[in-house]
Amino acid sequence: MSIKPRHRTDFRLAFIAMLFAACGAALQAQAATVAGLYDASVRLTDRSDASRQSAFGAALSIVVTRVSGRRDAPAKLAAALNNAQKYVQRYGYNNGQLEVGFDSNSVNVLLEQAALPLWGRERPSTLVVLSSALQGLREARAAVEQTAKLRGVPIIWAVSETSEQFNNASPQQLKALAERYMTAGVLLARVGDPVTASNLQWQFAFNGAIEDMQGAAEEGPHLAADVLGRYYSIVAKESSNVVMEVSGIEDLNAYAMTLNYLGGLSVVRAVDVESLQRDVVRFRLDLRGNAEALRRAIELDQRLLAQTSATADAAAILAYRYNLQ
Repeated sequence: MSIKPRHRTDFRLAFIAMLFAACGAALQAQAATVAGLYDASVRLTDRSDASRQSAFGAALSIVVTRVSGRRDAPAKLAAALNNAQKYVQRYGYNNGQLEVGFDSNSVNVLLEQAALPLWGRERPSTLVVLSSALQGLREARAAVEQTAKLRGVPIIWAVSETSEQFNNASPQQLKALAERYMTAGVLLARVGDPVTASNLQWQFAFNGAIEDMQGAAEEGPHLAADVLGRYYSIVAKESSNVVMEVSGIEDLNAYAMTLNYLGGLSVVRAVDVESLQRDVVRFRLDLRGNAEALRRAIELDQRLLAQTSATADAAAILAYRYNLQ
């Protein structure tokens, strides 16, 4: 759900923000965002009421897993899945598929009531490296892509690397590979015995650690989503307020882009502008979650660079520098 910033500022600041509101669309197009988090498509056997209701439940199961980052979310929401139409905003039919769009507010409340986390649309990319010995490569790639889409994990395929090149690689070596492709993590698939796409040794390197599992091609993206979801998701019912100073705001365009960027982050409920002083703007942010969740969201695309605040109350203020060109 897109959260529009609100302001308790003087008319001048509000007018500036309104003039540059159009910047938000361009800004979102550049962000590390995943579209359609609350949409799902499932196959229908027929268009009877019973089939449609069952499909609504299956679609909601996909959405709550994707939005929470938790594979156990459907099990915790069994009652809601039986009444999934309550959360439907729109639906239609396309080539034997029921395409459903759920109301994001209702789904978020559902997750909050079940004490499940919320993983916003700002998500990092994952580099996928397969084995050169893998049989059924095309099918494996298709399965990886489909599962990654279901879980809301953007992936990038390695161009020339194979997983065999990284046998016994350290987290630092895999981090260097991720940095080369500008991704947050590396997902490696090595073949097992027998050499099939249903028997892969998966490793996911992220944030200085490596997690592994064995399974079919679909299990790799699930592993990555599980790890990334734990790191980036927030507890939906938590809330906090933080003060942020952003320096380097030297013109109206920089001001408007920063305002729209912060207001568009999933972790941010609302943005208030407290002051303008030379090239520094002070914002007060109403957050879902805490300042750490905000920091992790901003780190995804480095459009604001972390700084040390020069103010007297630096310990209570998040400091960043504008980097949105």
